[in-house]
Amino acid sequence: MFDLNQPMWYKTSMKMLLAILSLVFLLAVPPLEANSETNFGGIGIDGIPLPDAQIRIGQLVNGGPAQVAGLRVGDIITHIDGKATRGSDFRTMVNKRLRGIAGSQVVLKIKRVGEEKLLTFTLIRRQIVVTPPP
Repeated sequence: MFDLNQPMWYKTSMKMLLAILSLVFLLAVPPLEANSETNFGGIGIDGIPLPDAQIRIGQLVNGGPAQVAGLRVGDIITHIDGKATRGSDFRTMVNKRLRGIAGSQVVLKIKRVGEEKLLTFTLIRRQIVVTPPP
C-alpha cells in the first residue's frame, strides 16, 4: 500500500491530476480562431466607407476601446497610425490597420463636426468577439 504522507507521492499525484485536467480541458473546449471574422483584436467600431475612402464611425461597441476613449458615431477617421485613410482600400484599413493584436496600440486622427482641428486618440485594441446572427 502507498503511504499518502510521503511528499513524493503527493507531488506526483498532483502533477498527474493537473496533466489529466489540462488534457480534458483542451479536448472539451475548442480554441477560438484569433483574428478571424468573428474573433479579433479591435477598437470596437463599425466603420462606413466614404467615397474618398475615409471611414465614418457608424456604431460603437458598448464599453469598447473607441467608446471608452470618447469617439462618437459620425466621427471620421482621417489617419490610422499616421497614415492617411483618404484614397486607401477600406478592407485593408480595417483588417490590417484598425484590427491587430489585442493589447496593441493604435493612434487615430479624427475629424469631428464642430471641431476646427483634428482630434487625436490613442487606443488599446481589445479582443472583440462578434456573435453572428442566428
